[in-house]
Amino acid sequence: MTPSSRSATDGFRFDGRAWTKLLVLCTAVLFEGMSLSSINVQLAGIQRSLDLRPDQLQLVASSFLTMYAALLLAGGKCADQWGHRRMFLTGVGIFGMGSLGAALSQEAVLLITARAVQGVGAAITAPAAVALIVRGFPEGAARNRALGVFSAMGAAGFSLGVVIGGLLTQGVGWRGAFLLYVPLGLAVLATSVRVLKRETDTRTPQSRMPWLPALLITGGLIAVVYAVGRVGTGSLAEVALSAAVGTGGVITFLIVQAKAPVPLLPLSLITNRRMAAACLALAGAFAAITGALFLVATKLQEHQGYSALTAGLAFLPQGLAVGLLSTPAARMANRRPASRLLLVGLAVITAGQLLYTTVEHGSYATHLLPAALLVGTGIAVAYPAAVMLASAAASLDDQGTASGFLVTCQQAGGAIGVAAVTGIQSIAPGTFWTGPYSLWGCFTFAAASLLGCLLLLLPGKGHKNNAMTGTQHTAIPAEQTH
Repeated sequence: MTPSSRSATDGFRFDGRAWTKLLVLCTAVLFEGMSLSSINVQLAGIQRSLDLRPDQLQLVASSFLTMYAALLLAGGKCADQWGHRRMFLTGVGIFGMGSLGAALSQEAVLLITARAVQGVGAAITAPAAVALIVRGFPEGAARNRALGVFSAMGAAGFSLGVVIGGLLTQGVGWRGAFLLYVPLGLAVLATSVRVLKRETDTRTPQSRMPWLPALLITGGLIAVVYAVGRVGTGSLAEVALSAAVGTGGVITFLIVQAKAPVPLLPLSLITNRRMAAACLALAGAFAAITGALFLVATKLQEHQGYSALTAGLAFLPQGLAVGLLSTPAARMANRRPASRLLLVGLAVITAGQLLYTTVEHGSYATHLLPAALLVGTGIAVAYPAAVMLASAAASLDDQGTASGFLVTCQQAGGAIGVAAVTGIQSIAPGTFWTGPYSLWGCFTFAAASLLGCLLLLLPGKGHKNNAMTGTQHTAIPAEQTH
């Protein structure tokens, strides 16, 4: 189908204006995906430059993910309430400021804070971008195509991030890889002002945002990630206190949501089995994927003589597999039960994580490359299926909130995965059978998500619906599908 061809189902025309609007929205998630992946090839240079402890190094990687996950719910609500265009532009600006701060950082605290600011910007931008697509492209083939391009662009961002980040880190230093996003952000802002029309939303906005729940879930997630990352390096009292505070914050958040007349996150989403399966799948899978990437990229540079560029190139096939297969997998999800595709994708990811445990003892061609291709293929299959299951649980007006919830689980899983493998390395630095305990921890995350989803998606009453048969078309952002 050519860009100017008409959808057979809705008559929507992909003309130049539609493509320009879509590509502007995709460009924002392109460089957010680049930032997420490039940090893994920057870490070795950052550690040498700033002399960071292992727990500080993992915070540089996980602070972006943590703030991204913690604020996505609030970001989705802000987008639904205050305007998708306005919040998209705001998020892009905040991300650019965080990138500039990271490039100029001279100590660990400043760098970790700047990475957190990047996460705040991404959390605001992502749900606003997908809501603009959902509202700007009619349901059916046109919207599916737009979201397929969106997903592929996110995967392309991840693929480019490890290569461009490695190239800049090797050529001009790790600061250059952060500085890149400043002009990119300015370009997106300048173009967005012209091509994104001002919204004429007839809904009456709420006078108040539910800030207390937002603060509870944000503080709770930060405390949990900090506690997990400090295992083995912090005192028992420190770890226990942080874990208790984090758990208490999450529990209190759920209690407040149950009583709130207008909740930040409707409990009907949490208790929906399809939503639960989708969120468990992405949380467990990305805990495994992000943790393994953090470990293996660092080890390649520190112990096997890889440069930042060659380490980035080593993981390029994983991102390319996602980018090349995301659109065909999304079309497959329209014809096959989403639950079946989700389980198949998780099984492939789990197999890839098992192979990752062997990479220290084999060659690139026989161990790391097959592992990367398996994981990339699994993501391409599982992610559209998870999106389809989750989107069926939300109304059109709540798509921003549902988007935030799903990607919250994905990014929270990634943050906890990085923190967990750091803790495992501290308390159990040895190896078991084919590889280190830390990489076995990544495999465990993937296997547990597969088993949990299998139990949740067992055939039963109430499961014969659009989400299970693959006829629901609304989708959720896939900018981190890597």
